[in-house]
Amino acid sequence: MTGRAARRPLPGPDPLRTDLHTHTDFSSDGHDSLGAVVAAATDSGLRTLVLTDHVRVDTTYLPGYVEAVRAARATAPLELVCGVEAKILDTEGRIDLPADLTGIEHVALADHRFPLPDGPAHPDAVRALLDGGRLAPDEALRLLVLATARAVERVPEGLTAHVAHLFSVLPKTGLDEGGVDAALLEPLARACRERDAAVELNEKWRCPSVRTARLLHRAGVRLGAGSDAHRARAVGRFPWVAGALADATAEERRTP
Repeated sequence: MTGRAARRPLPGPDPLRTDLHTHTDFSSDGHDSLGAVVAAATDSGLRTLVLTDHVRVDTTYLPGYVEAVRAARATAPLELVCGVEAKILDTEGRIDLPADLTGIEHVALADHRFPLPDGPAHPDAVRALLDGGRLAPDEALRLLVLATARAVERVPEGLTAHVAHLFSVLPKTGLDEGGVDAALLEPLARACRERDAAVELNEKWRCPSVRTARLLHRAGVRLGAGSDAHRARAVGRFPWVAGALADATAEERRTP
């Protein structure tokens, strides 16, 4: 997509005043209306609410969604960003997005499935590959980071983006973040720096780990907060994220 004006990067200077990851009942996973979500964000003291309802290549609700967000801006006391959440499909970084993204401003990139060279794999299938010795754990981690980095690079021109719940798929496959180090993360860190894309600390899934977040922060990647709220009452509520962000950036705060 071309012709879009570039938007400022998200989140702002105070990441806890932006919720990067929220859902309404426009997609089947959200339980509450757009109005209820905006009201909850206001009550939480947010300055920016990023709406990220789930999409796939065949999603058809976007025109109505975009119009509803535009209408809500007329009275909302905070900034509303019209975004979507889409899964990473494969190690080329293809994203499960509709062709027409008119009015969409932001993309949350998600590991809802494990992106392998031949497409998205269910975690159980990846676990079977690992258990059968057909996929090595370190190679699996490398492929996941590579796919995520390439997805960041593939975000359509003019849209802001962030990585949602990084590594949430790992526990489902029997893998963990213990094998993740700075060298492995560098392709993702480089892509995020070049596209000015943040990595979300996700309240719902409590990922990535503080250790991974610290490595990304040291590599110059901006960190943000995402509630991944599927109900309005969870919007802008970050008890775990607040502590994780503080721990991940503590070294910077101690520097004179």
